[in-house]
Amino acid sequence: MTEVSYAFMLAGFIILTGFFGNLFFEKTKIPDVIVLLAIGIVFGPVSGLVSPERLQHLAEYVGSLALLVILFEGGMDLDLDKLLSEFGSAALLVLLSFLLTAGSIGAYLHHVLGWEIPLSLMLGAILGCSSAAIVIPIINRLNVSEEIKTTLSVESALSDVLAVVITVSLVGAIQIGQKDPTAPFKAVVGSFSTAIVIGFVVGLVWMKVLDVMRGKKLAYMLTLAAILIAFGGVRLLGGSGSIAVLVIGLVLGNAESFTKFLKIKEPLQVDQSIRFLHEEITFFIRTFFFVYLGMIFSFKELNTEFMTLCGVMVLIILLMRIISTEITVKIYPEKKPDNLLIKLMMPRGLASAVLATLPVAAGVAGTEGFVTITFGVIIVTNILLTIGMFFLGLGNSEGVVT
Repeated sequence: MTEVSYAFMLAGFIILTGFFGNLFFEKTKIPDVIVLLAIGIVFGPVSGLVSPERLQHLAEYVGSLALLVILFEGGMDLDLDKLLSEFGSAALLVLLSFLLTAGSIGAYLHHVLGWEIPLSLMLGAILGCSSAAIVIPIINRLNVSEEIKTTLSVESALSDVLAVVITVSLVGAIQIGQKDPTAPFKAVVGSFSTAIVIGFVVGLVWMKVLDVMRGKKLAYMLTLAAILIAFGGVRLLGGSGSIAVLVIGLVLGNAESFTKFLKIKEPLQVDQSIRFLHEEITFFIRTFFFVYLGMIFSFKELNTEFMTLCGVMVLIILLMRIISTEITVKIYPEKKPDNLLIKLMMPRGLASAVLATLPVAAGVAGTEGFVTITFGVIIVTNILLTIGMFFLGLGNSEGVVT
């Protein structure tokens, strides 16, 4: 009985922390992720109120759910016309940033530290993606143009998916002893195409369902059930559940553009109650996940070697982000005014944290330290984001200082 009482009190405190962290962000534009992680560390490894060992097995489930609801919201917030116009720059940025970062981290781990190539590439892929769960909520509340919001939203979402597909492919390749170096890239193409087709079809079908459900109760719960089923079903078929959910959100968020295609007489818009309820759910799950991430942190592996490794990883991430941004703005000169903002939006978070748990759970030898290393990189990159936003004055009414 006492344990249940403490659990409910802890859940209430986490929600309050998220609420005040959100208010703090709106006033200062400083991300609340650091606060949420710190609260988790206090409840977990510092005070011992929550045992990290009892929570670690939940990481994949909690993280996947958080990624799912955040990407669905991100998809609904994307304007289709702006997406089509900004997709080229977003795709170039994500390919440059992800491939350069993952490749450089892998090369350092293999050639300097002597790690095996599969493990080096795996940690490179895990740390190669910026976090959609952090980037999308932040840029949606900044005084910047819709074009740059779209570019960075799409870039972070695609980045997460690339990391998921390549990491999972590498884990599978190690488990079955596959030696085909092109296998992860073939998997990316297959995963994307499967997810986009299924996501688009489900989105169109669900528009019809919402048309029938106009003005009726429980429309949101049915929608949540649909995206959960789609997420799991696409993954079972070998596709990316994350991209499928993003596409479903995109279709529903731009329902008016597809109304004529479905021959719906009245213009169809997603009920605002659905958007409102999903924002509430997203807030709760995102808040819980980052507190949870702090709870499962372990101080056992904190030493000079660990700090040095994390420092090198962060330096590589920063350097590759700068290089990829410079190349992108040279090809797309209209992005130059947002140069510094693009460089700054490189925090690691949700996807990296979830992926770091997968190799260990799959029994891949030599990956036991992945979670701790990833956590360290998440902390440092988010601190750098916080400092950068403060000095660049991203929250002022004039917009981004460049």
